[in-house]
Amino acid sequence: MSIRAVIIDDEYLSTKELIFLLSKISYIDVVGQANCGKEGLDLIRTLQPDLVFLDIEMPDITGMQLSKEILKLGIPCKIIFTTAYDQYAIEAFDVDAVDYILKPYEEKRVIKAAKKAKGIIENEKFKTKKEFANSISLNKLSILKEDTVKLIDIEEIVLIYAEDRNIYIKTEENIFQSHFSLQELENKLGDKGFFRTHRSYLVNLNKIKEVSPWFNGSYVAKVEGFDGEVPISRNKVKSFKEILGI
Repeated sequence: MSIRAVIIDDEYLSTKELIFLLSKISYIDVVGQANCGKEGLDLIRTLQPDLVFLDIEMPDITGMQLSKEILKLGIPCKIIFTTAYDQYAIEAFDVDAVDYILKPYEEKRVIKAAKKAKGIIENEKFKTKKEFANSISLNKLSILKEDTVKLIDIEEIVLIYAEDRNIYIKTEENIFQSHFSLQELENKLGDKGFFRTHRSYLVNLNKIKEVSPWFNGSYVAKVEGFDGEVPISRNKVKSFKEILGI
């Protein structure tokens, strides 16, 4: 993963030194630099970098003040403060900075700060992707069929069952073999109206036509599009009845 960084510092030599040190870090890509706060803010607004190396002492605006303006932009970039004065350390962390580097720069210290920023940025991007994926609720289920992937509508599934160590998905018109385990399918479909009636059966509750007592407290169900009977284990009966309101 490449981290896009900008440097905001009014000291020319300090900026050149930092660019040189960052050029040795493979995952850091310096995409811009500015020598004052106003120019730096415009640069961040335009480039939307992942990381900002921000000098604290600048003539037009302090780095602390600028960091608050950056937050107002709503751009999720991380900040590493740079300065020749260590008295700003506590204040730097008060504004949620990733790190704080003293000038003159030490290569090991720059690498350490960059690595810390990389970990935080990657973690946040992973969380964002995961949250996005979890927010998508597709009403399709993928089925591998030879060299192709077929998508079937979940609402068309009557039941899913295990037989001879294989998992089959039964729709009203077809039967497909699944590459998922029954447990994986239960996890995927449990909030979409499917219920695990038996260790070998996962049933679409909307397809149930009839439920009857069977043997030793267990039940059987008849479902649309399936000629046989679906067993409901004794330890599943209570939950099953509660869901159906019977």
